[in-house]
Amino acid sequence: MSQSRLFVDIGNSAVKWRSQGLEVFTKEIDQFSTKLLPKADSVWVSAVAHLNIVEEIKAEFTCVNLVRPSKLYGGLTLSYDDPSKLGVDRFLAMLGALEHFPNSPLLVIDVGSAVTFDIIDAKGIHQGGLIMPGLKALRESFAKFSTNDLSINTSELKNSTEGGWHSGTHAMLVSAINSQIENFELQFPDGVKTICGGIAKEILIELPLPVKFFDNLVLDGLESYS
Repeated sequence: MSQSRLFVDIGNSAVKWRSQGLEVFTKEIDQFSTKLLPKADSVWVSAVAHLNIVEEIKAEFTCVNLVRPSKLYGGLTLSYDDPSKLGVDRFLAMLGALEHFPNSPLLVIDVGSAVTFDIIDAKGIHQGGLIMPGLKALRESFAKFSTNDLSINTSELKNSTEGGWHSGTHAMLVSAINSQIENFELQFPDGVKTICGGIAKEILIELPLPVKFFDNLVLDGLESYS
């Protein structure tokens, strides 16, 4: 008899989960309860924060697997000397991208609380990565203009300080992403560019084609890992 598997991605601000190949569900951290999770024989968990939720899941399920980055896994070889220092979300997003595009150079962009970039060559060897502030961190980075408004705006000039801050931080984020895409294309002209994360879909129109958008690359990586 086949065993049912559940995949749970615990991020900084939200929890996502799905059973094998089924619909994805999302709840903000303060609205999440393990009672929302369906029954499963095994649970595979990615957690970059909120380890208390991991403990709650362990109390509800018999077989819980908390994934940690490995130097070598499947077709991926990490560049970090100490894999435990790499965020598990980055590790799994790379595995997810490799599952979709094996044997291709890959740029894996995750636009979340932080914006991360990782490059993998055609042999699956991680070339390293970058970490930048996400939109929330940018919008709150200068006390005089700080705002918790995370709406996505155009990068055009504005006629108010508030509008200028919104457009400026938006332009900074998009420009940084486009710069890394250009660098990747110079190094790997035949490479595949992928993007995932909270606001990835909203900014996709401002990125060069083709950039492959994935809603749930970390969950894809969890399923591949399992």
